[in-house]
Amino acid sequence: MGKIVNLTGQRYGRLTVLDLASQEINTGRARWSCLCDCGKIIEVSNSSLRSGKTKSCGCLRREKTSIRSKTHGKRHTRLYSIWVGMRRRCRDKNSNRYQSYGGRGIKVCDEWIDDFACFYNWAINNGYSENLTIDRIDNNGNYDPANCRWATNEMQSNNRRRNHFITIGDDIHTISEWARIKGLKSEIIRGRIKRGWKPEDAILVAKKRSKV
Repeated sequence: MGKIVNLTGQRYGRLTVLDLASQEINTGRARWSCLCDCGKIIEVSNSSLRSGKTKSCGCLRREKTSIRSKTHGKRHTRLYSIWVGMRRRCRDKNSNRYQSYGGRGIKVCDEWIDDFACFYNWAINNGYSENLTIDRIDNNGNYDPANCRWATNEMQSNNRRRNHFITIGDDIHTISEWARIKGLKSEIIRGRIKRGWKPEDAILVAKKRSKV
């Protein structure tokens, strides 16, 4: 059993170590009595202190949560609902729209996924208004600043028409994606559909090899 390093008097975040609170005889694990800057005294394990996992009595986390809430104060706005819906269809497998988004590998960028304020600032600075909806320029791309815009329903509809989605079983992909999956050229699939083939057959029937 190694000797415990005396942490008395050391500061870790908002915590100042007062003295050793307890030590397990068999493992040598120690807990320290610490005074938080807010005045509360708590016991913290040696590992949590030294790793930086615990930096306060919990007041720091509560303050950060409060600040985030006060920062946007937009929980009941249309923009907040758009942000929640965007995240849900990309992450929540119980969402009835997940298969068309998260199920196809579409994600929300790191900037927006857990930071509404960041999404809000982008929206306000990039043409958001109450009559527009968020639109991905490339329907196969993610929700991120470079691939999103605010569009009318007509613009969204036109964008969807340019990307023909085909469902086979539980899988939904664009023609380009199906072509890549099946090893066909997208022009072949589109040509077959134009000639009257069923979309499933246009995708699932292999290309005939030319005779040598």
